[in-house]
Amino acid sequence: MGARSASKRVAAVAMFGALGNVLALLSTILGNLHPQIAVDLSHIATVFSAYMLGPVDAALVGAVISLVPFIRFGLLGGLGPIAGSLIFPGKALTGLFTGILARRTNHPFLALLLGYIPESLFTWASFKLWIPIIAPQASGWITDTVVYGILIKAWVEILFIGAASEVLLPRVKDMVPYGLVD
Repeated sequence: MGARSASKRVAAVAMFGALGNVLALLSTILGNLHPQIAVDLSHIATVFSAYMLGPVDAALVGAVISLVPFIRFGLLGGLGPIAGSLIFPGKALTGLFTGILARRTNHPFLALLLGYIPESLFTWASFKLWIPIIAPQASGWITDTVVYGILIKAWVEILFIGAASEVLLPRVKDMVPYGLVD
């Protein structure tokens, strides 16, 4: 890979990462449901990057779009920085698996729906297994209601984002200048 190609990839990941963080910021402010549960539409950037960049770059975008949720729920929320850092690999999993599935289907709804399963399982394991060990101070508010509330809210978001991506992705791909992400 040449320096020009690498710089294009870095720029594209940064662009999609910025888009995802702006979407996360706006949606978490407007869709605050509970001190530790808020709407997060950042995976729109993940789906777009999965189809336009590929699985590895989509995983990087997934990690980058975790910045706003990490600050909101980790640094400023009840999780703390160590437990909050689990957000990064979770969202990266969605990018990776949605990117892999994007190579096999032209349907972003299906790719995201199946690509989100690993993050969903990772989220459940984080709240039920790992966070009580690494952040015992959070154990008091991590009830089954909160855990399953987060997961149900996330699946509703994924269904919405997947449906929106079916409509938006072909139009966005046509608007992106040729060569930016090739």
